Amino acid sequence: MASYLKTEEIKTSLRVLVNQYIEECRDCDKIPQDFIDLLRHNFLAKFVFYNKNDKTIEIGINQGSLPEGYPNIKVFTFPVNKAVEWLDESFKSNSNDLEFYGKLLNRNDSISPSELVLI
Repeated sequence: MASYLKTEEIKTSLRVLVNQYIEECRDCDKIPQDFIDLLRHNFLAKFVFYNKNDKTIEIGINQGSLPEGYPNIKVFTFPVNKAVEWLDESFKSNSNDLEFYGKLLNRNDSISPSELVLI
């Protein structure tokens, strides 16, 4: 059975999913792989790290434009409980991004495992 979702429904479902990821970070003191994938996708990050001592997420983004030499990685840090706000700010609505979000949601129990159709 296919699930038909609009862009706003995907965004709402992702908020719920990110809240689950936040709880998992707090409970297990580690960041779920799907959450890492989402953050890397949205921010084009080179790395994502969860600092369990500070309860923060660190994201490394390549700021350099030249392909030669060492990359110029800038690290952004934000509290794990602000992840939903960061998701809202980094949400992308083109078809490739929506397809990625759909696959991520489909891997989770929030949507039954089925074909996801974006409308």
